[in-house]
Amino acid sequence: MELRQLRYFKVIADAGSFAAGAQQLRVAQPALSRSIAKLEDEVKRSLFIRHSAGVTLTDVGRRVYEHAERVLASVRDLMDGVAAEETELSGMVKLGAPRSILAQLVMPVAADFLRAHAGCQLDLVENSGARLKEQVLEGTLDLAVLPHSIDAGMHLTPLVREKICLICRVEDRSAFGPVVAVEELLTLPLILTGYPDSLRLFLERQAPHLADRLKFRSEVNSSTSLVDLVLRGVGFGVAPCCVVAQSPAGLSFVPVENLGVAWVIATNWQRRGLRAVQQVEAMLIESVKAQLAQGSWPTAQPPL
Repeated sequence: MELRQLRYFKVIADAGSFAAGAQQLRVAQPALSRSIAKLEDEVKRSLFIRHSAGVTLTDVGRRVYEHAERVLASVRDLMDGVAAEETELSGMVKLGAPRSILAQLVMPVAADFLRAHAGCQLDLVENSGARLKEQVLEGTLDLAVLPHSIDAGMHLTPLVREKICLICRVEDRSAFGPVVAVEELLTLPLILTGYPDSLRLFLERQAPHLADRLKFRSEVNSSTSLVDLVLRGVGFGVAPCCVVAQSPAGLSFVPVENLGVAWVIATNWQRRGLRAVQQVEAMLIESVKAQLAQGSWPTAQPPL
């Protein structure tokens, strides 16, 4: 069983098809099929169920997948550990974040990191906060910017606090004061992100006495969809203020009274000692400090 076979196998399993895996790996599909056939011959079991939509793992395939993850992560740790001993910063870092905070923080830091460290590779993963937390815990991500959650399996570094805001069109902003009370949301058609990063559940927990009276017009699975529907005039979004940073002209916001979110950097414990990971973390923290000093992040405050 070769490392290359395990890598090919994992990419196909993650992609859900041989065609998509071949595209990601930039390997001819017949060569990929031969490699997997050889691996299946070695384990004497089928690893994939082939069907019209792609492939899914068999029970044996799931066991091999778990083994492949551990082996490939160990090899990556070894290579990055060796790279950390070099004078020039090098190695690979995998950084995750929800879409809502990408434009305000993660993308500018990623660009600065790549410009400053030519010997490093920085992979970016966009996903829900819940899934990103799982990926940090299992080691498929080195670190992620997440809404704060208490989890003993990760190292958490407080980053920034910001307000949950009512997201509206510029022409609707004059209808509200400097802040809106949660009670004012009762009169508005609301658009929120749904499971697993559910602002609806957040609102219901924060204001249980109002939960049954809030008017939910739509639940969407990304802040991009939320912004699009708000701009089309069908409702008002409720989201962290950083959502506004990635939005087109025509959008405004109003802080919701007594509602906020604390962002943290969640780092896999086994990856914290690597210099490239430490550098990404340090640059995220410095970027937040700079934005706070410049006032370029609306409603943001230092962590407690």
